[in-house]
Amino acid sequence: MNNSNYKLEEKEDSRLSFLQEQQGELAQLVEAINRVEANEDWRKLKEIFLNGIVEKLERQLRDEAKKEEVSLPKLYRLQGQIDWAKKYTNLKKISDDKRLELENFKKQTYETNPRDGAL
Repeated sequence: MNNSNYKLEEKEDSRLSFLQEQQGELAQLVEAINRVEANEDWRKLKEIFLNGIVEKLERQLRDEAKKEEVSLPKLYRLQGQIDWAKKYTNLKKISDDKRLELENFKKQTYETNPRDGAL
């Protein structure tokens, strides 16, 4: 009996199991994001609270940039906060990104175990 073949198969099974687990978690995440995005409460929260945060941060950034003595750390911090706020208030984009990630996991799963096909 050749143990090297057994260890190779064990590694492939372990990788396939990991990919399948990640694929399942991503699918659940995409579904949850889509449900939240479709919820009227989310739309209201975003409209009243989150969109206001982006506008407030952008105003602070403009005000800071107009100062005679600009604080670069503050500018960078505000830019990072704006990027974060825009990223996490756009659930459609998050869902699309995760769906693409899910498709990549499906491809990897198929490449790891082509005899079973895509899951």
